[in-house]
Amino acid sequence: MQIKLPYGKEDIILDIPEKNLLGILKPQQPKDKGKIDIKGLQVELKNFLSDSRKVLIIVNDYTRPTPTTDIITLIEQIIKDYDFRFIMACGSHRAPMPDELVQVFGKYAELYKDRILVHDAKDTKQLKFLGKTKKNIAVWLNQAIWEADKIIAINSVEPHYFAGFTGGRKSFLPGIAGFDTITANHKLSLQPESKTLALAGNPVNEDMNEIARMVPRDIFSIQIVIDSAHQIYSIRSGNLFKSEDEAIEDSKKIFCVPIKEKADIVIALIQEPYDVNFYQSQKGMENAKLALKDKGIMIVASKCRKGIGDDEFVRLLASTANPKQAIEKIDKEFKLGYHKSAKLAETMLWAEIWTVMPIDDNIVKSVFMTPFRDLNTALQKALEKKGVNASILILPDASLTVPLIT
Repeated sequence: MQIKLPYGKEDIILDIPEKNLLGILKPQQPKDKGKIDIKGLQVELKNFLSDSRKVLIIVNDYTRPTPTTDIITLIEQIIKDYDFRFIMACGSHRAPMPDELVQVFGKYAELYKDRILVHDAKDTKQLKFLGKTKKNIAVWLNQAIWEADKIIAINSVEPHYFAGFTGGRKSFLPGIAGFDTITANHKLSLQPESKTLALAGNPVNEDMNEIARMVPRDIFSIQIVIDSAHQIYSIRSGNLFKSEDEAIEDSKKIFCVPIKEKADIVIALIQEPYDVNFYQSQKGMENAKLALKDKGIMIVASKCRKGIGDDEFVRLLASTANPKQAIEKIDKEFKLGYHKSAKLAETMLWAEIWTVMPIDDNIVKSVFMTPFRDLNTALQKALEKKGVNASILILPDASLTVPLIT
């Protein structure tokens, strides 16, 4: 049988034996309608800002599927009466390119170009010390929060491979935090409790929550959940933590997809914006492994539109002889980016990762993966290796699909 699968702006026609296919896993479309109370949001926001003059609006960067432009349209008539600025919460990511600025802000990129700040975690002149967490992590945040009377945080909420879920608290860490603060927090991702969907007992999540509570300004949170068509399913607003809890429950309905059994071969396609580079594509791999049997093969297809991205994780893996040695090295000398290496290395202790990406074959091989030029060839070779009866699961949007054994 032939299946049409999205690959960037193109489609791939995949030839696959029907008897081998266990299923195609996609984000779900709930029968119920999510909560979208635009008028209520606007009234609540207007009341929140009533005694303010300067307002800071924190938005996600180009690596998130957040419909920021839609939300700005909803609140524009309210914020126009204030001295407002936007700050793009890049965390440790690089600054946006011009097209990525438009990707986030749409028509407002030009209209408000003089009001848009871009956070740079390595620029110490942007940072101000906030204090230390219970885990003794020194907290440095962008000083722009001290220059505002109140803060609006715009986020999207979806599962995250070591924070449990994304959401409002991530506006501050890693969003507008200093590089050393982000590094210290992300080192906690090496602990086994730091994983997809996990919140209680997750040290990364607990640290993020604590830092968000330390912010010395009132925060109005707008948290969006998108559906399988990348349209807005729900908008939760108001208190940062209450709206996040509500949005997380909404997101479970969309992104958590039940499966009866794992497969010998899992095909994971990475969609925008996560296909921006190799670094971001890894998030889809973390979801795909939840559907993969021990000693299975994961085939990952991503456009990697802008190459490798932060190459620290590649250099770490390439400097070792095998995944086990990589994990040992990470334990001894952690750097930001190594959390990616650790998660990949852990997976490659029990599974194979094959890639269909426009990344140099030598680079792919240096991180213990097997490169292919096209998806059909990769699948054919996987079936030859795993046998004619090997089971297959396909995740057309792996970064937003979390398989759950029922």
